[in-house]
Amino acid sequence: VEQVSWLDTVSFCNRLSEQCGLSPAYRIRGNSVQCDFKSPGFRLPTEHEWEVAARAGTDLKYAGSDELAAVGWFDDNSGDETRPVGQKAPNGWGLYDLSGNVREWCWDWFGAYQSGTMADPVGPQSGAYRVYRGGSWTDDAFSARVDRRDQLIPSKPGDHTGFRLTRTLP
Repeated sequence: VEQVSWLDTVSFCNRLSEQCGLSPAYRIRGNSVQCDFKSPGFRLPTEHEWEVAARAGTDLKYAGSDELAAVGWFDDNSGDETRPVGQKAPNGWGLYDLSGNVREWCWDWFGAYQSGTMADPVGPQSGAYRVYRGGSWTDDAFSARVDRRDQLIPSKPGDHTGFRLTRTLP
């Protein structure tokens, strides 16, 4: 899925959770969304969770390699189109397409994190833009780096922007 807004994505998470008999992770009231991170329902990863999954215990530039062409689709190799998932090598945890192909929405508002060490940090409590990570098939290699972050208005369907779901297990 791509070209979906952040707001549509969190609504999808709740609907999927309900279909699976799980308590939804989100409380949605118009454009206001709160997340219950203890809920077993489907949700977007936090920016920190996304990066931990992409790095898979390594310090590589991209999710699974220091060479983007081995693990991702980007402007130099995509042929100007989204590609089916899993055609490039996975990262060390067996996850595909975290670098390139489609940008991925995260839970966090875009902004600076509090200074100091925090376990499982979550970004600012409010803002104008939500974070997406991973770069897309239209982006250059720099945009697909694991440490690269960007922003988009949550109500706007992002070109080449999709999502990856996570859950908090009991």
